[in-house]
Amino acid sequence: MLKVLIADDELSIREGLKCVIDWEDCGFRICGEATNGIEALNKINELQPDLVLLDIKMPGYTGIEVMKQVDTYCTKMGTPKPAFVILSGFSDFEYAKDALNMGAKAYQLKPVDEELLEKTVKEVAEEIHTQRNLVTTSLNVKKHEVKDYLTRLLKYNDCDIPDELLNEKIFSDSDENKYTSLICAMDFFTSEDRKSELLKAIKENFSFFTNVILDIDKNIVVIIKTKNTEAIFNSVKRIVKLFQNKTFICVGDDYCGIEGVLKSYKQAESLQNCLFYFSDVPYVNMKIVSSTEKNPILQTSKIVAEEIPHIVFAIETYDKVKLQSILDKLNDYFHNTNEKPDVVKKNVIYCIMEVRNKLILKYPERDFLENVSDDFLTDILSKKTFEDVSNYLKQILFTFLENFNFNTTESVIVKLIAYLKNNYSEDLKLETLGDMFNCNSAYLGKKFKKYTGVQFNTYLDNIRIDVAKEKLRTTDLKIYQISKLIGFTNTDYFFMKFKKYTGLTPKEYKIQCQDGKRNEEE
Repeated sequence: MLKVLIADDELSIREGLKCVIDWEDCGFRICGEATNGIEALNKINELQPDLVLLDIKMPGYTGIEVMKQVDTYCTKMGTPKPAFVILSGFSDFEYAKDALNMGAKAYQLKPVDEELLEKTVKEVAEEIHTQRNLVTTSLNVKKHEVKDYLTRLLKYNDCDIPDELLNEKIFSDSDENKYTSLICAMDFFTSEDRKSELLKAIKENFSFFTNVILDIDKNIVVIIKTKNTEAIFNSVKRIVKLFQNKTFICVGDDYCGIEGVLKSYKQAESLQNCLFYFSDVPYVNMKIVSSTEKNPILQTSKIVAEEIPHIVFAIETYDKVKLQSILDKLNDYFHNTNEKPDVVKKNVIYCIMEVRNKLILKYPERDFLENVSDDFLTDILSKKTFEDVSNYLKQILFTFLENFNFNTTESVIVKLIAYLKNNYSEDLKLETLGDMFNCNSAYLGKKFKKYTGVQFNTYLDNIRIDVAKEKLRTTDLKIYQISKLIGFTNTDYFFMKFKKYTGLTPKEYKIQCQDGKRNEEE
């Protein structure tokens, strides 16, 4: 039986976790429990559990701090790391991100969903058994030693080769040879079968090179010793073609010596964030990344905030073309920045929540997350490419939009207002607009006043006068020109309307604005 440790500062939670699922049926026995972070760390080191249910917020150490210390300890001591399932009452983006980045198998909110917990626990058990079988059947002692040394080299910069490994093929004549490091980001593969197939393809395609294959931070790392770098790229292309996957391989440049192994790996590691933005190339390296210029000046969070009112309006008016145009604009902005994947995801989550909240505030009777995942935050965090995140945002916003796929009186008025704001210079009458919106003009006028609080003509006059005021403040257009521009063919009528709504003639208003500007400058 595998061992599980329960760490939570609440007694009721610990007791509940003991009996919420049949642990033996899942292949585990409870080996202990901890009431705070310090006790959890000590018991993990002492009992060496295979799985830890870990509360994110505990006295002493947080769950994230416990995971970090366990990772460091197990790597240095060469002991297996336990799997972690994070528990929390806080549905916070940063907690979820940190836990998943540290390798947590799942992030579950309290109260725990017993079916989801049982499913996760069984998957962990299966994964542990699979890993143990692979280790015992496929690796000999010497290969272990080589891999252990290279892992220490790449993670802790330990460049001194142990004497007993100097004659190993990968290290012999290392000073005269060049090394290239590849990182295959395994997060792009959800199926264990596909991961096994990829590992097999890597072994086959790199069998002509002296190489070592490592598992570091859940990624496959390939260290290759060769003088034929071009052949490496050809092998990488064959592998990617086999899987027809998103771009998931980073390739470091080739460098001489053991220090070159580390340098190439660090370079490949630095490219991992770039995988997020590439989906149409077989791999990323420094040459490919440097050829795509980015604009670090753009502030995507500000741009997203500015677009949210336009998104809401496009949804309200069931304007698919406008909504897609906004999404295309956002995609261009995201693509032309140096934003890290987590920042992009955070902005997308913010966009969805803000749009949803504004829609709910205006239309409380509607369900704007119907047919949308209950846990869309985790869904977005799990996306590996910009394309996937962008498509997910589009899917949710268009789901919101479908709430307005009918001609209620309310939606007709919203569309009518949009039409007025864009066509105020035309000769607009309720009779004509009623035909345009398939609605009786008298009924339309009555519902318009109920929705806006004013008569149709008053609302239209206000739009036109607001535009006239803006033109008087910011342009040198003649008054008769402004009158025609906003839809008044009779200038005297424009004068009368302007004074009615502002208390001033157009000329008096313009002079007042100019005097105010001069006073500000003085």
